[in-house]
Formats: sequence, C-alpha cells, structure tokens
Amino acid sequence: MDIIIFGGQSNMQGQSEALTSTEIIPNAFEYRYLDNKLIPLKNPVGEDITFDEMQGYRFDNGVDQQEWLNLHVTGSACYGHTNLVPEFCRSYTKTTGNKVIAVHIAKGSTVIDDWLPGGAGYEIIVKKTCAAIKVAKSQENVDRVFFVWLQGESDAISGNSKYYYKQKITELCQALKKDIGIEKFGIIRVGCFTNDERDLEIISAQNEVCIENADFLMLTEIATELNSRKEYMNPFVSGHYSANGLEKLGMEAGKILGAFVKNKRTLF
Repeated sequence: MDIIIFGGQSNMQGQSEALTSTEIIPNAFEYRYLDNKLIPLKNPVGEDITFDEMQGYRFDNGVDQQEWLNLHVTGSACYGHTNLVPEFCRSYTKTTGNKVIAVHIAKGSTVIDDWLPGGAGYEIIVKKTCAAIKVAKSQENVDRVFFVWLQGESDAISGNSKYYYKQKITELCQALKKDIGIEKFGIIRVGCFTNDERDLEIISAQNEVCIENADFLMLTEIATELNSRKEYMNPFVSGHYSANGLEKLGMEAGKILGAFVKNKRTLF
C-alpha cells in the first residue's frame, strides 16, 4: 500500500464549478484525521480542520472568505465539488496495481511560507500523515510515501522570486524527507495566475528544482496549457480549474507518478 499526500493551495484544495462523478475509486482510500479512519476514495475529498484541530466548516456559497481562512488550517473541496485527487489515484492504481491512501492537506490563498516547518501548516502535514501511516500499517505494509504539490499562485501574486521559491520548496522537501520519509516530492507545475512575469518566476523555480534535485519529480506541465482552454477553467472563479480541468491534471500527474513506481520496480 502506498501513501500519497496532496498539498498546496486552492487548486489542490479544489475550487471547481461542479461535482462530477462520485464513483468510488477502486483500491483507493482517503484518510480522515478527525475521525482517524480510512474511507473509500471519491469526490468530494478533504477535511475542514481548524487551527485548534477541531471540525470546521466547508467553504460554500455565502461563507466569508477571510473568516474561513482565519479559522482553518486545511480545507475540503470548496462547495463539495470535484477535486483532482480521485482521478490522480485512479491513474496511479491502474498504472502500478498498488493500493493507495490519499492524504489531502490543502488550503486556498496560502504562500509557500505557510507550509514550512515551524508553522501550523507544516504541523498538520506531519500529524495527519503520521496518523495515516499508523492506521495503514495496522492493516498492511506501507511500501512508499509520496508528496504531491500544486501551489505557487499566491507566491506569484506576492512577487516572490525564482530563487526565493526554490530555496523554500527545497527546505520543505528536506523537512518532509526527514520527518515523514517521503520518497519523492512530486510537482504538478503551477499554471498562470497573474498572467505576467511573476508567474514565470514560480514556473521556472519548479522547472529548475526538478532538473537540479533528484528528490523532486515533475508530474505534469499541462496546467499552463489548460489555462488557454475554456472547458478546463472555472467560469466563475478566475485562475482556477474546472472540474474537467482538475480531473485532467489528476489523470496526467497520476500516470507519471505511477510510471515512476512501475519503472523503478522493473529495474530491481
């Protein structure tokens, strides 16, 4: 059984316009921290957890955005709509033949600093993942742990440089290797959000860490292509992917991580 942590901001939290399929993904489970249990994986995914680790509430129509952000350390898919995690895990399990546990830990409007060691974001990543590993090991062996990242839009808005972002994402990766034992830090390369040179700083940073550092693995670069295709973008929230767009991102990224596992297995 493999564990995949899904981290990032709003596009990873899930801010699509619709709920598509609620079909259960075969051989895939989601770990719920507040209940400390595994459930069959399907849309919608995620948990609304407050900073004091209590049950929060879903971001929905009529919810004050700033109030929600101030209260929650991590969130479920907005409006109870489609997220990329189920399609990612469908591709991954089909490619590898492995069972998988999804650990969803994402929150909109976050910069990379919000997820670094010393902060509440990093603390919930470690706590939730370690709890998931413990539950998984009580049932069968855990073969590998991966981290999948879709984040950077807020860093582009903030004007953070390529060098700054590379330093911070490397720091996050090193900490996750030490504290959780991740095998690879997979990146779903961020799309365009500011639509100016600030996006290129973050995109270049993510490109370069995957080339320069073997701890990273580029899972897909198609987010920027999807930006120009109307059917893949949320028509109601600028810069966010539609249900079809998130499913496309998940499907493509899951294939690549699955191929990495399958090819590595073949080599030994």
